[in-house]
Amino acid sequence: MNPNYWYPLEWSDAVKPGDVVETRFWGQSIALYRGTDGRARAVENRCAHRQIKLTMGHVRECELVCLYHGWSYDEGGRLVDMKHDHFGKKLPVLSIRAYPVRERYGLIWGYMGEPAAAERVPLVEIEHGDGEDSWAAIRFDYTWKAHHYMVIDNLCNLTHLYVHGRWVPYDQTTLTHHSLDGDRLELNWHHTLRRDPGLYGVYKQVFGSPGSRETSETHMVYDYPYQRALSNDRIRSCNFMLPQAPDRTRVFSVQFWKAPQLPVLGRPVPRALMSKLWAPAVRPVTKEIFRQDGATVEGEQDAIMGEHFDRPIPELNPSVRLFERLTIERWQAHLDAPAHAGDAGLCTRVKRL
Repeated sequence: MNPNYWYPLEWSDAVKPGDVVETRFWGQSIALYRGTDGRARAVENRCAHRQIKLTMGHVRECELVCLYHGWSYDEGGRLVDMKHDHFGKKLPVLSIRAYPVRERYGLIWGYMGEPAAAERVPLVEIEHGDGEDSWAAIRFDYTWKAHHYMVIDNLCNLTHLYVHGRWVPYDQTTLTHHSLDGDRLELNWHHTLRRDPGLYGVYKQVFGSPGSRETSETHMVYDYPYQRALSNDRIRSCNFMLPQAPDRTRVFSVQFWKAPQLPVLGRPVPRALMSKLWAPAVRPVTKEIFRQDGATVEGEQDAIMGEHFDRPIPELNPSVRLFERLTIERWQAHLDAPAHAGDAGLCTRVKRL
């Protein structure tokens, strides 16, 4: 994926002050750590001395210290100290790569492109994602042994819902609109609901559209490189890719649920109550659906990279070619952009999900 965007590196609460963890972006090992001041930082995961991983070391105040010889690096990746004899020499002027870091929506984001451009590229904006009007949310991640394009295709191409059987409430699903404008692809899906005995009433209340409780609508956006699906203006699923390797993608998923109105009081269910009662009930179902997706996508990866690599794909969905084109164009834009080209090739538009 084009590195000139903000990508999720880890959940904020997974990196406590004094912690250092390893993450990866397209084969690059990154040491992500939090100083004692509470701020997260990210640097190349190697010591410039013997190249061993800095994640084997430890955090000292706001610096990252190598386990082997005690070489210490600041948040800019500069060598600032070493815990052994200098042999009469000055401290070497050395540095490793550092990555700009931001935190929002419970995630630590890293800018993988040219660090100097990070300030000109805005972080993604999620409507009702935080603040006073935020919706209740569940957060989880999954790692699939598959190329990031296959993951995006799975998340956006709902012709695959057959694999989920009764785990999803939809019967017939129809693509009613698809369009590509720049690097923003939009899809509309229309669903009829399953008429399972004892569950149809629940499906209508939870997944039915405001206009007709017997059907459901999903508005889907892939605003490269971020994806979200909004069902009936009250269930928002946001998925953020971390392409770790050509055959490995970690996805950070945040599922937002708008609180329903209390019938007597005429006001929404408190967010704290939604998080405490609704989220635990929804999480197992959601994670199982994604587990099913992962198994099929990994099977696709194995097939295409194995004995069936040269087989043609008779694709009927017209939006799939748009996803392919967008994926290739954004990567090609990165390859074609000359070094130190200012804003050339950068997306300075706010991505809104």
